[in-house]
Amino acid sequence: MHLPRVLAPLLFFGLIQTSCALFGGQSQKEFDERSFSILNLNLFNQRNQSSLSAKNWKGDWLFRRERLELIDEQLRVSRPDIVVFQEALTRRDSPSESDMNILSAGALEGYEWDASLVQAYRDTQEMQYNTAAVGLPIKLMSRDINVKAVWPIGVDGAMSYSLLELDQRPILLVNLQMPEATQRADAWYGFVRSELRGLLKMTGICPQRLIVSGHIPGSSIWRGYSEFVTEFNLKDTTTGFCEAASDCLTTSTQNDLFSSINNGQGASHSERILVHNDSIIFSSGTSMMKMRPTSVNGPQYGVHRLWASPNFGWEAELRLARCSW
Repeated sequence: MHLPRVLAPLLFFGLIQTSCALFGGQSQKEFDERSFSILNLNLFNQRNQSSLSAKNWKGDWLFRRERLELIDEQLRVSRPDIVVFQEALTRRDSPSESDMNILSAGALEGYEWDASLVQAYRDTQEMQYNTAAVGLPIKLMSRDINVKAVWPIGVDGAMSYSLLELDQRPILLVNLQMPEATQRADAWYGFVRSELRGLLKMTGICPQRLIVSGHIPGSSIWRGYSEFVTEFNLKDTTTGFCEAASDCLTTSTQNDLFSSINNGQGASHSERILVHNDSIIFSSGTSMMKMRPTSVNGPQYGVHRLWASPNFGWEAELRLARCSW
C-alpha cells in the first residue's frame, strides 16, 4: 500500500497505542484491527475560465479525459482504499463522458461508488456530484433514500455523506466542499456544525467513526473553523507530518491550472482529511502532484503543461478508534 509520507516516531507511538488497546495494556481506547488509506481530490468542473485565454474550457471533455488519464495513472500506483471526489461530472445521456465510468474502467475497477448530485448545468448538460469510491475491505452501507443526502452551502459549496463499513463497524464519511470565497466560508461552519450534529444523531454513529474530507479552508484563528473542529473533537491528518508549512500546501503557483484561475491568490492548504482525535494516523501528505510537460488540449487555454487538477490531492493512512459508548 502506498504511503505518502511516514514519520517513524509517530508510527511507533501509534503501534504502541494499538497494541495496548488490543492486548490489554493500560490504554482504555480500542481500535480497529485494520488501517486503511483515503485520498481526497477535487476533479475540477472546469467552470472557472482560464485567465490565459478567451476560449472557455467549460464542457470540453477532450481536455477533461486527458486530465482523467493522468489521474488514473496516479491512482494505479497509490490504490487508496477510499477515494473522495468533489466536482465529479457526467454528461446527460453520454455514458462515455462520465468521470465515474472512465475511472471505473481503469484504476478504480471493482470499487463501489456512492454519488450525490450537487448541481445540474443546462448549458453543458453536465451533472456534478460529490462521490466516494471504496474498495475492499471497505464496503458501502445502504442508506435511507428518503433522508436528505446533500446540503447546499452558499453558491458553490455542498455537503454530502456516505455510510461505510469496515469489519462490520460503521464509518460516517462526510464529503465537504466549503465555498471558494474564504471570507464567507468561515461563516458557514456554524451551518455545517448544526447539520452534522443532526446527521450523527440520525445515523447513531459515534464521533470516533467520523471522517470529514474535502475542500475545508481554515486555521486556528478562524472562529467558525475552530468551533467546528472543537465540537466534534476533530484533528487535521496533517498534524505532525509537515516539517515546514509549505509541506502542507495543496495549491501551488507552479501548477499551471491553479495559476490560470487563482485570480492572484497565493498557495494555501485547503484540501483536508479530518478525523477524531482518538484516531491513529500512520501517514499523511499531498498526492496527485504528477505533471506532464506537454498537453494536447491545454495550449488553446494557455495551459501548456498538464496537471490533474488545480488543487493537489491529500492522502492519509489511518486507523479509527472504536466507539467509547
